[in-house]
Amino acid sequence: MTQLATPETQAPTTGAPGRRTLVGLAGAILVCYVVMLGTGSDVHADTKLADIKGFYDYDQTTSQVMSYVGMVFVALVVFFGAAVRHALRQSRATWLADVSFFGFGALAATFASWVVTDSALWRAVDYGDESSIRSLAAISDAGFLPLMASMIAVYVGTGLVGLTTGAIPKWLAVTSVGIGVVAPMSILGFIGASLLPLWVLALAITVRLEPSA
Repeated sequence: MTQLATPETQAPTTGAPGRRTLVGLAGAILVCYVVMLGTGSDVHADTKLADIKGFYDYDQTTSQVMSYVGMVFVALVVFFGAAVRHALRQSRATWLADVSFFGFGALAATFASWVVTDSALWRAVDYGDESSIRSLAAISDAGFLPLMASMIAVYVGTGLVGLTTGAIPKWLAVTSVGIGVVAPMSILGFIGASLLPLWVLALAITVRLEPSA
């Protein structure tokens, strides 16, 4: 005879992410973002070859450390996105929380592609392969496009959840939707990218959690 599971025999479930978890992840994202911004190179398709070589004039150890920091950042974005999705669905289950989560996933994939391109550029410079340098510079220049789509999903999705469920303060919800709307508009897209780590921190501090979280 099949025995029904009782509360005592059911597998324990993982608790909801608490405020400390959210703020800790957001703080780590902020630190990694600042480090990457401070050590990153401004490479475009029309950047002079000599300037590109100058940007990547560092040793292999430095390249590996930068790549490691970048991938840690990618993982932190995924963890934070999952934690935020859980928090957003506590007020009411909504598909918009999934939009936000998949937006964070797309953000992580975009940032990962940047780290890979940056590492490949360093190797091309180290090998002296000028044709590869030019090709990778063009790819790097176009790398902002998927970030726009990711930011639309993250900002607008999270903002709409806040407006419909009250999971985040109204001022943050309205601001989020506004940033997401202008994300694909040329130079205005840099607003969303620049504000991203501060927005993540504000979201971690203000999102509504269960009393026990």
